Amino acid sequence: MNNQFYINLRSIILFGFAFLMSALIYTGQIQYYIAPQMMKFMYFATGTFFILGIIQLFRSEDSEEHCLCGHDHQETKHPFMRFFVYSLFILPLLTGFVFPEKVLDSSMAQKKGVSLNGSVKQKDRPAQQEDSESSTPNADKFLEDPEAYMEDLEEDVSETSNGQTTDDGIYDYDEYYADIADQYNNKDTVVVTDENYSDLLDTVSIFLDRFQGKTIVIEGFAYRENDMSNDELVVARYLMSCCSADTSVIGTMAKGADLQRIEDDQWVKVTGTITKTNYNDSTIPMIEVTDVKRIETPDTPYVYQDVGIFN
Repeated sequence: MNNQFYINLRSIILFGFAFLMSALIYTGQIQYYIAPQMMKFMYFATGTFFILGIIQLFRSEDSEEHCLCGHDHQETKHPFMRFFVYSLFILPLLTGFVFPEKVLDSSMAQKKGVSLNGSVKQKDRPAQQEDSESSTPNADKFLEDPEAYMEDLEEDVSETSNGQTTDDGIYDYDEYYADIADQYNNKDTVVVTDENYSDLLDTVSIFLDRFQGKTIVIEGFAYRENDMSNDELVVARYLMSCCSADTSVIGTMAKGADLQRIEDDQWVKVTGTITKTNYNDSTIPMIEVTDVKRIETPDTPYVYQDVGIFN
């Protein structure tokens, strides 16, 4: 095969990726792979593949041979190496068209684990000052006065458990989640939607005492840990920040006699009262179920977390 064949093959591959991404965008199946805030990059990449495919289509073998840049651009003529290089692009392209999209379910939740305390994460601690005399100031402080160090540590833990921020900025939810909690001071019902799923579950977990006794309405797929009884389950959703690779499972534990008829992976709408319980040595929110209904799988099975980086 001459070089023109491989030039045309490269053009076909570029057009193939452009059409694949266009199909995913048109059908809405792109939601299984990336968060909405990443769509701008998908549009850019799709357009870029189309443009590069057109450019490659009109290239000729002569244009490559008469390049004046002073470098040799000739591909290897070894058949195996050519087959290997092009297969790296063709195989992913074929799998994208051939294999059906699959929504993550409870089997993946069992592998990833489920967060029953929201998705709040600790901020990175500030870097030590460059002129610091020690790279382990906390250890030095403990060795100097263990009792004072432990008292300070207990005060920090007490403050953060009440939704406050320590002096070194360990947590970042003091104002944001407190404002959300304030919105429910005079409300008896908490309705969890796709739009507020992550933020509201985080808020309930942080300010659990303020939400106890309120009615909650939440939807998700049923998932049970191995140590849960038949009248217990987790109303869970997959939370995506950027793409499917970073998805995590968050949910709320629920308990009630009506849950015994609910099987894993069934989508449910649960109504109940917010209480708290101890599970795996952690205090977590729990729903005392008053009503549960089976529902259809939503068009958008995932919920998304806006990390604010690409806005």
